[in-house]
Amino acid sequence: MTLFRFIVEQGSQDKILAGEEALLESISNGAQPILRFVIFDPTAVLVGYHQAVEQEVNIDEVKKRGWDIGRRPTGGGTIIMGKEQLGWEIYADASLVGYTPEEAIKRGAEGVIKTLEKLGIKANFRPKNDVEVNGRKISGIGAFSQGKYIAVTGTILVDFNAESMVSVLRLTSEKLKDKLAKDFRDRLTWINRELGKSIEMSQIIELAKASFEEALNVKLENSTYTETEEKLISELRMKYSSPEWIFNLRKPLEGDIKYIEKKLPGGLVKVQVKMAGEKIIESVLITGDFFIEPRRAIYDLEARLKWSRVEDVEKEIRDWYKEVKIIGISADDLVNIFKEVLSK
Repeated sequence: MTLFRFIVEQGSQDKILAGEEALLESISNGAQPILRFVIFDPTAVLVGYHQAVEQEVNIDEVKKRGWDIGRRPTGGGTIIMGKEQLGWEIYADASLVGYTPEEAIKRGAEGVIKTLEKLGIKANFRPKNDVEVNGRKISGIGAFSQGKYIAVTGTILVDFNAESMVSVLRLTSEKLKDKLAKDFRDRLTWINRELGKSIEMSQIIELAKASFEEALNVKLENSTYTETEEKLISELRMKYSSPEWIFNLRKPLEGDIKYIEKKLPGGLVKVQVKMAGEKIIESVLITGDFFIEPRRAIYDLEARLKWSRVEDVEKEIRDWYKEVKIIGISADDLVNIFKEVLSK
């Protein structure tokens, strides 16, 4: 039976997210596979890799609450992680968890489902990347890879405050707050809500540890970071706490911008286009809560479209799409989005 190291980390967003990159690097260099549970302290508002903070987050409200803002190295949407949410992460050779992001996500979901079953809560996997209870999401999952090695990261909502979530999102209107809070309560659920009582995080951790051990069919051994991992995490904390990474990686365009957003099975896609005249595209920004492999491929598409002619856009998108993998978004979807935004 394969041996996994088991690590529990409670700390700030920069240390935890630096760990996500460092641990994938470590196992790709021969370290033992890892299951890590994480608790964010202080609370952090985390955007997905392809999102723009200014589009998603009420920055002033986050500062007022004394919370952090961070950017995950995975795709997906904006989430709040604090002491009432358990994060879980798997770092392993893809042969142990799944050769594609979809397979790895589903395997990780099995650990969540077994954890909830031990609490008497019936749950199931909902493609593309959620675990749900009676139609309500209780866990979101993401994945990113490095060669043949993969990281699967997810959450288990132990408790949740819809009003707090809404307060730190950037909304087009204050009137949307009550409606959105109700939507969150309708679409999400959490362990304490399902049980009708509060449960200690330490108990969740013990149940989840046993459940992931079963789901992955591995032996977990309590462990700590290696000296090399500690050093790399320390170095990467500068990156994950830097404004360059958090705010400037995906910066909204300025000036006279054409804009569109579309909800697709693979997630919300937001496209900004700045034109140089009627027929030439000066620049493009594509953001959203989607998942794509390779992770930086969206930059390649933006570079292809920069200074391209409008009539060449479809060919550029279709050529680019042959080299990437996006869950739930087709080449036709992207072509149609650009046709619509360019017609504005």
